[in-house]
Formats: sequence, structure tokens, C-alpha cells
Amino acid sequence: MTAETSWFDGAAGMRCGTAAERCQYKNLPLCDLPPLGVVRRARLAFEDLRESRSGLPAPGRPSRFSVGDWVRVKDEAAVRATLDAEDRHRGLWFTRSQWSFCGGVHRVERVVRRMVDDHYRMRRLADTVTLAGATCHGADGTQGCGLDCALLFRDAWLEPASAPLPPARPATRWATVRSLAEISATLGADGRLDGVPFQPGMERHVGTRHGAFELRHRSLAWWQRPAGGRWFILRGLRCGGEPVANGCDRQCALLWHESWLRLEPGTADS
Repeated sequence: MTAETSWFDGAAGMRCGTAAERCQYKNLPLCDLPPLGVVRRARLAFEDLRESRSGLPAPGRPSRFSVGDWVRVKDEAAVRATLDAEDRHRGLWFTRSQWSFCGGVHRVERVVRRMVDDHYRMRRLADTVTLAGATCHGADGTQGCGLDCALLFRDAWLEPASAPLPPARPATRWATVRSLAEISATLGADGRLDGVPFQPGMERHVGTRHGAFELRHRSLAWWQRPAGGRWFILRGLRCGGEPVANGCDRQCALLWHESWLRLEPGTADS
């Protein structure tokens, strides 16, 4: 499947358009006030054109760590020794949210070799992984923009570690993903609800139950406002790269509209 072809689930009757249209990161539940929305769409179109002409970059060199390995994020002094004056290591920023994970032990969740960056361009990365539970929310859950993006860690910031004792499960809201027929009934002909696609790979989670918390955008630009009602992030469910030709390792948290879920009453978001 190429970036120009369309994805179609015959069983559910959902057509999800081109690769750019299928990526939720490129189609967030936000309204851009003019003229900023035009600028964003122009940037998306420009990067799609660039990709169609030059193709995708080759994957970068894999990490020395493998999926499932336990690693410790080095302490602040050791990490700072690898960074330049802009807190970057070979161009990759060690973000404010990442400092809260220094000294923590996590499991490698994915080896990152290629991903869509913040400007919608596909980039190659080397010696980089994501860690289970290490997102832009920060260690205490109060940081970041609200999208729960997986943080990127260079090998130079990590060291091997033993598995820790499992933490107590925090109280949370629970939700079960509705059937494909129920979800399909909420979608337009383009496979979207309020501009956000129900993208390839999400169908595998139908009928499963997960901890859930409501998406609350933080640090929005002045020209943006949330749209489309209530959206949720389900614990552990991340994009596997299916919307992008040949895959993307960014691991964005999948967004679920409230109409796609059976939300259980009880405890508040965690």
C-alpha cells in the first residue's frame, strides 16, 4: 500500500482515505482559526508532495536495546553530559517532561527508526527507543500538551537495569471499545468523525476493556480550540504505524471518541 492508495475495511464499510488523512496526529480534534489553519494545511500538503517525489527515508540504525529490555534512565548529571547548549543530542531534544524520568526504570516499548516529526515530515532516527509509561505527561502526570505522546530516549541516556517490583494500579475510569458496526455508524463517508479518522489498526481493539482518561489539551496555540466533543486516551493503546506507508515509530496515543466507547461509571480520570 502506498501513500496515494486508500484503506478500506470491507466488513465495517469504512473508507479512511489517503495516508495523510488516516494519521490521527495530522488530524487532531482541533479547530484552527483562519488564517493559521490554512498555513497548517499548506504545510501538510507540502510534506505529502515532498514524500511523493523523494520517497520515505530509510530507517535509522537500531538501538542497542531490544523491545522488552529493562533500562534505567541515567541521572540528570549523566544525561546533561551528553547534551549541547540547547539540551539536544545529535539534534534530538531532551524535553522538560523527560527530566522527571531520570533515575526511573522502564521497559523498552519500541525501537524507533523512523517517525513523523512535529512538522509532519518523516524523519529517520538512530539509537533511539520509547519506554513504557514514559510520556509527555511526565512522571507525575501533570506535564505535556495532553496528547500523552511517547517520549524518545537515545541509547546514550539509558543503561541496562533489572525489572522493578510492579507498582500498585492506580484508580482509573474504564471503557470498552464498541463494535465496528456501532463505530461505523458514527463515521462519515471518509471514515472520520469531526475530522478525526478511525484509522487502520484501531479495529483490533474492538470489544477490549482499558483504563481511560479524557483528553484535556494543554498549551494550545491561541488560534486553536478543541472540537468534536469528548475524546479519550486508552491506556496502552498506541498507533502501530499502520496509517503511514511502510510504518511510523512515533507511537502516538490513539484517540477514541466517547461514542466509540462504553464508559463505565465510577472513578474519575487518572
